Amino acid sequence: MRKFAIVLVLFCFCAAIKPALAQGPEDKARFAAEQWIVLVDDGQYDQSWKEASKIFQDLNPAAEWQKKTETDRTQMGARQTRKLKDIKSVTGVRGLPNGQYVTVKYQSSYANKKVATETITAVLDSDGVWRVASYAVN
Repeated sequence: MRKFAIVLVLFCFCAAIKPALAQGPEDKARFAAEQWIVLVDDGQYDQSWKEASKIFQDLNPAAEWQKKTETDRTQMGARQTRKLKDIKSVTGVRGLPNGQYVTVKYQSSYANKKVATETITAVLDSDGVWRVASYAVN
């Protein structure tokens, strides 16, 4: 009887955590976006370019991305806060080819820009990995 009780407890525990471990497209895309934006926050612009999707790389040549982002981040100053504002799956994004996208929006603040909206659009690449396709700060 004791073994049965232990098995039952383990089964219930596993059943309870399974939904928490299951990740849908929005979760995976948000994770990719959050991993990527840390590179930008840390000034690792070259690495952020390398880890972005081919779509991103085609729209933002490496040298231009490095220069523009370095300039923008210097003007905005250090990041102070970033809070998830919105996340949604979309099948099309203006200016990008059709595909499976998730837009992740954050309400952020920087030392010299107190109110900013950061929009990171992730795309599901052909290899099944979510990568950043576009990034904008308004």
